[in-house]
Amino acid sequence: MRPIFILHENEEWVMPLHAEFAQRGVEAQEWFLDQDYVAFDKDPRPGVYYNRMSASSHTRGHRFAPELAKMALTWLEHAGGSQVTVVNGLRALYLETCKLSQYAALQKAGVRTPKTRAVVGREQIVVAAENFAQWPLILKPNRGGKGLGVMKFDDLDALRSFVDSDQYAEPLDGIWLIQQFIQSVEPFITRCEFVGQRFIYAVQVDTTGGFELCPADICAVGDAACPVGETATVATAKFVLSERYHGHSIIGRLETFMRNAGVDVAGIELVEDKYGDVYAYDVNTNTNYNQAAEAAAGGRVTGMGAVADYLIALAR
Repeated sequence: MRPIFILHENEEWVMPLHAEFAQRGVEAQEWFLDQDYVAFDKDPRPGVYYNRMSASSHTRGHRFAPELAKMALTWLEHAGGSQVTVVNGLRALYLETCKLSQYAALQKAGVRTPKTRAVVGREQIVVAAENFAQWPLILKPNRGGKGLGVMKFDDLDALRSFVDSDQYAEPLDGIWLIQQFIQSVEPFITRCEFVGQRFIYAVQVDTTGGFELCPADICAVGDAACPVGETATVATAKFVLSERYHGHSIIGRLETFMRNAGVDVAGIELVEDKYGDVYAYDVNTNTNYNQAAEAAAGGRVTGMGAVADYLIALAR
């Protein structure tokens, strides 16, 4: 069995995966990607390399972690062969940090996405929204992570007021997204989880508290801005496993998207409008799972358990 390496920049998010490996008698190694070097002049060690780089790394002080991950994945994929297997490689990392690329790939697979415009330049935001003809609208950074920085505006004056205010701050990569606001029938979105490009389950996420929807259990303790809740009871109420999309045609299209886009593991967030139309608006290639919600559903399927089984199978 080849060794398994986890490429990441957040120790807390990796701990549940290590626990699943331990239950299976397997030990995975880590490559912490914050500051390091990539020895492109040498061959990498044989193994299965699982990329868990996040678009929100900058919120933990790891500003250039995605750039370092890009170098590492380039090295690993270049080596390739039968001894080096990369899970969620360069194409997945690119999608993680570029929403328009996500939408292009989703649309190619027949999946609806919200009408969106990409904007660079503070003075261009209002200009881009003037003839958007979709109010209310969402303004969000291209690279935020965990739903950070997502704002809803009901009219142009409200948007202009924010842009002209002291509250305005440039997003990490300078790119804002102006996006159609999808009014859901009920106050929740659904996050569909895929491992090995196959659907494992859907989780319903209550949005009444806002858009910051990180499902990781650690967020309940370590991130006051992430409304997962401070106890298992609250977290379970926020995140509930659902059969809403089991057997739905959208699942097949999302699996097609993942195959075409070269994404192996992801959580894809969906919202359904009053007409029954389903939109995908975010692809999280560094996906986390809420263990309290999984336990409340009987623990029959766990996201990290499915990931561990998938990586072990590849390693063997």
